[in-house]
Amino acid sequence: MEHEPSRSLADTAGEPSPGSWTLRQVRTEERALTQRLFEFYLYDFSELEHSDVDEEGWFQPSSRPWLERYWTEPGKHALLLRVDGKPAGFVLVDESSPITGSGQRRFIGAFFVTRAYRRRGFGAAMALAVFQRFPGAWQLLQVRANPAAQAFWRRIIGAYTGGRYQERWVSEREIVQEFDTRDRASDRAAESEGA
Repeated sequence: MEHEPSRSLADTAGEPSPGSWTLRQVRTEERALTQRLFEFYLYDFSELEHSDVDEEGWFQPSSRPWLERYWTEPGKHALLLRVDGKPAGFVLVDESSPITGSGQRRFIGAFFVTRAYRRRGFGAAMALAVFQRFPGAWQLLQVRANPAAQAFWRRIIGAYTGGRYQERWVSEREIVQEFDTRDRASDRAAESEGA
């Protein structure tokens, strides 16, 4: 399924509208590609987590068994971002948050845009497409050591929800934003009824 960015989110977020892009479920033949992109995600994250690679160049501990759950287990979704047909990132979505006591909240297990496509609106467009595709209550988690991710998600969630989200520290090193995308849908319905 292809998604186009919301003009209002792109305008509010201060990012340009992206060009031709798609976000769809990872196909069987794209799994190896997604694994390689995931290594780039781990590479970026290694600066924050001080991760090492093994003798074959794979980050440790191996993420392969964890990542494979996103194409085999129900309630887990791996989506591939392509820009002009080229692989440009991915997002891993859980229909149930792993944070203790969260109930049925959606959760992003990983979110990645390759460096060539960063700061061009694709991250915002991908986030919006995910929120629209999986409506409901959400939790998004970032580590304390990643203030850029915190700023990105605060901006995106704030623009998407009109500032209606909660934020809390779930541990000394992790912060989470909580919000419900259905609130936005009910606001749009109320606005159209009043028009």
